Amino acid sequence: MVRRFTRLLMCFTSAIFVLGIDLQSEMTFAMPSSYQNGHDLDSNSLDGQLKRLGSSLGYPAVNARVDRVWHAIPGLGGFLLDIPASRAQTLRAIDHNLHLVWQVVAPARGLRDLPPQPIYRGPEREKSVCLMFNVSWGEEYLPGLLQVLSRQHVHATFFLDGAWVKQHPDLARQVAVAGHSVGSHGTGHPDFRRLTDGAILAQVTQTNRIIENTVGKCPQLLAPPGGAYDMRCVEIAHRQGVYTILWTTDTIDWRRPPADVIIERATRGIANGTLILMHPTEGTVEALPRILDKLQNQGFVFKTVDQVVQERPASPPPVSLSKQP
Repeated sequence: MVRRFTRLLMCFTSAIFVLGIDLQSEMTFAMPSSYQNGHDLDSNSLDGQLKRLGSSLGYPAVNARVDRVWHAIPGLGGFLLDIPASRAQTLRAIDHNLHLVWQVVAPARGLRDLPPQPIYRGPEREKSVCLMFNVSWGEEYLPGLLQVLSRQHVHATFFLDGAWVKQHPDLARQVAVAGHSVGSHGTGHPDFRRLTDGAILAQVTQTNRIIENTVGKCPQLLAPPGGAYDMRCVEIAHRQGVYTILWTTDTIDWRRPPADVIIERATRGIANGTLILMHPTEGTVEALPRILDKLQNQGFVFKTVDQVVQERPASPPPVSLSKQP
């Protein structure tokens, strides 16, 4: 009996060798019946499954537009599932996961295609918000803000005054090294409405030069102090490749209200694409952890204003769906 079983086993093994059956490849086609995110993958063809995932997880690009109230609203890149590449990666994989390859789709009409306009908000499609800090004073509270943001793995946008950067170059570098976006807040807290065209141009170019020489990157964002601007400012900055940034929500924290008031102002009625304006104050440092927690609990993700004007999504769709335990 043992000899007979041994002969049968040898014949079966020989058949596998002669026919060139790849057991590992066969196992790859036997896809597990369920994956994370609730996708049932047990019945249809792999291509059919990929098409359904492309429809449910991908999304088209959003065009930039000019709004009568909000002025320029940037677009948002989309994601299209590359089905042939996803199929190839899935079949090559040995982990039995479904591997998704996404192509980034740029808006057909981007921010660069719009006439010069200020920006008050990001696109509504994405559940994201931006934290913005105007810095021309308050350096004693800046390290505390950076610590809170670092602990919660959040990147923000800091608009730095050129004179402040000259006085506090190490702090300016700390902001950039921590991965935050850096924009211009002018130099000397000017009222751009009262400047000549030449003075506006000097503010834009000279402040950018100060910041670039200090942190190693030239800003493409300008936040006029006090929100004081006119269309000359917007157009002159635009010709230099710089966007004029305002805000959707102002915490008015520069008046030193209690932390609870700052929290309420920063989170009340927040919608997709909101730009939240703050400053380095003692109350803001105290309020910031609760602001972050509250917005995250509502499902918002954080992005920088650089990402907004570059029309980059905060995060891509999943690239791998794993078998549920």
